[in-house]
Amino acid sequence: MCTAVITLTERIQSRMEYENKNAGIELLLAHMNIEDFIQDAENFYCVGEEVEAGVSFEESFSQEDMDEIEETPQDLISHVQNPGKVRYGTASDLLDFVNTVSNIPSSSLLEVGEETGVLLNKTDMVIKEGHYRIDLDVLLFPWKLTYKPLGPGHVPKGSFGKVHLAQDTKTRKRMACKLIPVEHFKPADVEIQARFRHENIAELYGALLWEQTVHLFMEAGEGGSVLEKLDSCGPMREFEIIWVSQQVLRGLEYLHSHKIIHHDIKPSNIVLMSAKAVLVDFGLTVQMKDDVYVPRDLRGTEMYMSPELVLCRGHNTKTDIYSLGTTIIHMLSGSPPWVRRYPRTAYPSYLYIIHKQAPPLEDIPESCSPAMRRLLEHALDRVSAQRSSATELLNEEALHPSREDQPRCWSLDSALEEGTHPLLRQHSQLSDTTQDSSLYTEDSGHSKKKGSLYVDLGALAGYYNLVRGPPSSEYG
Repeated sequence: MCTAVITLTERIQSRMEYENKNAGIELLLAHMNIEDFIQDAENFYCVGEEVEAGVSFEESFSQEDMDEIEETPQDLISHVQNPGKVRYGTASDLLDFVNTVSNIPSSSLLEVGEETGVLLNKTDMVIKEGHYRIDLDVLLFPWKLTYKPLGPGHVPKGSFGKVHLAQDTKTRKRMACKLIPVEHFKPADVEIQARFRHENIAELYGALLWEQTVHLFMEAGEGGSVLEKLDSCGPMREFEIIWVSQQVLRGLEYLHSHKIIHHDIKPSNIVLMSAKAVLVDFGLTVQMKDDVYVPRDLRGTEMYMSPELVLCRGHNTKTDIYSLGTTIIHMLSGSPPWVRRYPRTAYPSYLYIIHKQAPPLEDIPESCSPAMRRLLEHALDRVSAQRSSATELLNEEALHPSREDQPRCWSLDSALEEGTHPLLRQHSQLSDTTQDSSLYTEDSGHSKKKGSLYVDLGALAGYYNLVRGPPSSEYG
């Protein structure tokens, strides 16, 4: 033990023995000589005195800790590549990986010669000796979705931009693969999907770093986004909107129960699958610590923003509800709110219009049912405290119409149950690779219903369960 420490201990013990044992700490301090105490403290921190291990106090503290705090790019690269190039892991492992990747200077990533990453899906993604190689173990295809032709010779196609269709060559599992340059990648892009699982949130399958690009694998939406559907087929029918709204509200109900704000609910961030719709793009998502979140900047897409979001003075999960309301208007009318009355050419920004005139109830089409109009009024209430929650909207009359008012027609969840549908009768005629990208036949009565979401995705439900083998010419 240090001599200064021994001296200080002896002085305190001697004074404690001198005083009455019941006097207390106040009496002890009153009889201590403060100058002696200061002197002993100075001796204790004297330079050159060593502890029993033979290492100075400064060395024993700083050397190990500083090694942990300040890592060189080479250390980070080694951390990324250990304990293997590509491995299976948990959500925590994946988050550790993406956080490490985001901290590596992009120039240093040139030293990472092979792919590295963490996969969560052990069933459908097969790692081979620490490798999951692009174009060998997993194939990437340009994503092109062919919708029902609106007229002779016109086949509109949607594109996910930098999202590709991916397929594992071993299991033939189809996935979406989002490619993000590493200099633009943020851990927030995957944090929510990694930490939270729900049927109506696109499931994250893994993250891979290859050639200075982060590859994010997740659930594939066979039907594309709602925006692609609107651009291709025009306004949606109300019973289609009811189904989509129910799916989105279930996802929002789950997120909001965890105090998570999505911040960018809009048609392009709602992806349609054969039996469900999921939310995507969580780059702007925030999990609130308090009842109100005060942002440092605007988050979201202008036309779908709530009035309180525009002001940047604080908001909560109700801003997502407002954005869903504007999204429903877009689905009903075929156009985003505001743009018909205030064209983009004359109004480059809608922030002031939203601040002064929200909500955009005048953009609700006349064909909208009274029940759906009431739902929109509750979702678009200008005062967020009076705005309905996701749970309350799920119980709205508009989302639970009688069969007489809203016939099911050819719905998504019944697509595979109707064995009499012409598409299912063609099962035996399908080969391992399908060359024809059209999902409809002239003799199908359902195909005559113009712009029907249920027809398109009902067919897709059967199509994606029947087609075997990797995608071929239909994906370009």
